[in-house]
Amino acid sequence: MAGAFVAPWMGAGILVGAALTAYSRRLLNSTPRSLPWAEVAASLLTGCAFGGLAWRFGNQFDVLPYSVLAAVGATLGLVDVIEQRLPSVLTYSGVTVVGALMATSAILHSRGPDLLRALAGMVVLAVFYLVLALASDGGLGAGDVKLSALLGLALGWSSWSALIAATFLTWFLAGLGWLLLRFIRRRPRGSPLPLGPFLLLGALLTISVFH
Repeated sequence: MAGAFVAPWMGAGILVGAALTAYSRRLLNSTPRSLPWAEVAASLLTGCAFGGLAWRFGNQFDVLPYSVLAAVGATLGLVDVIEQRLPSVLTYSGVTVVGALMATSAILHSRGPDLLRALAGMVVLAVFYLVLALASDGGLGAGDVKLSALLGLALGWSSWSALIAATFLTWFLAGLGWLLLRFIRRRPRGSPLPLGPFLLLGALLTISVFH
């Protein structure tokens, strides 16, 4: 059943990704030449994320909030790569929709403890990244802290182990990304590395593959 659901849900993800990346043009302060290709890549990545989530959850209700996370996340990642910022309107929209879907599932499927854990995870991860942001002297921004709240909500809904695993995976991937960019000389020493894409990748990989 899950296999039959993967292809159509992946197709839906590509369409949703295309719509959100088109909307993201309103959020950009600049329009680089590579933007059309970046939008295509973000749409395809959204479709792949939807496919992975469909493979993991089938047609269970949980595929909905996590797919919203993937769709919003791909657009956030696109903006972060281009301008190194994470628009609050997307993050807050993600928290609202994902939270509403989880609350609905808690009511329909008696998952109150999961909802409480998700809310606690949102607070815990946001506080953790807030402390890091204050200690890093500009290395992390307010957008990263807000995004961590959204990810804490999603990961906490799954389990505490998922939240912890995703946090470690995020920093491992960020370290690899930094080393790769330094190796190919695409990032000068001391220049900031957008963390948003790694936060999102770590969370989605943990949810759909490793957990």
